[in-house]
Amino acid sequence: MIKKALCIGNANYPGRNALKNPANDATDLANKLDILGFSCMVLTDADAKTMDEALQDFASSLCGAEVGLFFYAGHGMQIEGDNYLTAINSDFRTERNAKFSSLRLDKIIDILEKGDNATSIIILDACRDNPFEHLWGRGSKALGLAPVYAPKGTIIAFATSPGEIALDGTGSNGLFTGALLQHIDKQNVTIEDLFKRVRNTVSAATSGKQTSWEHTSLMGDFYFNLSSITGDYVAQYSSQAKADSRFRLTTGPLKEIIDGLKSHSWYGQNPPGSIHP
Repeated sequence: MIKKALCIGNANYPGRNALKNPANDATDLANKLDILGFSCMVLTDADAKTMDEALQDFASSLCGAEVGLFFYAGHGMQIEGDNYLTAINSDFRTERNAKFSSLRLDKIIDILEKGDNATSIIILDACRDNPFEHLWGRGSKALGLAPVYAPKGTIIAFATSPGEIALDGTGSNGLFTGALLQHIDKQNVTIEDLFKRVRNTVSAATSGKQTSWEHTSLMGDFYFNLSSITGDYVAQYSSQAKADSRFRLTTGPLKEIIDGLKSHSWYGQNPPGSIHP
């Protein structure tokens, strides 16, 4: 299966707007995805032009792919109901400037929808409090990210519920991404169940103050780590395994013990009528 991913983490914003975790989030998730069979592009502390160019490269890479995954950690914002992912050089002097110097989420959704990939995964750890909103004189109703439409075959995961803000982690990763890293490589877990586990971990860590959220239109089951026991069976065996299969105990105390264990059953140990409550 051909799986492609683009992971972006922007932390080095100017002055006091810098963040601690996003660059680590993107790098650490890309490392996990690489182990899980994804071909990953990683971008950290990127300006708007570099982000747009990387997105175009990612769009090209989806040719022939079956799964496409986009991850972003950094400052995110909603303007007039649309979501934007900011670059380290985004111009926040006005809402208009901020829109045209950031990456619009709808553009990412459109690229994934029009790619060859049947499964599209978008993960956004981008709902932190926007420190630039006070410049625009808006109220708290515009906090966090807005709900979005997920086309068929798409799941979009947010670090927190629409209109809410997310908390940074205390370690090297954001709280949401840290929970994702903890669970993503568990075997035989569907992506929906994975994000339920992430949600429970985030909720427990914040005493219920933060609830991660997904919008999904997936048509089938997707697993990041599907074990071979649920899929392909082993068709060839080593010479050692074949030799083991021919080994038989014929005499000795060990054979007597094993034969005795094989003969035990519930009714042999507890005949009818002898069972007491």
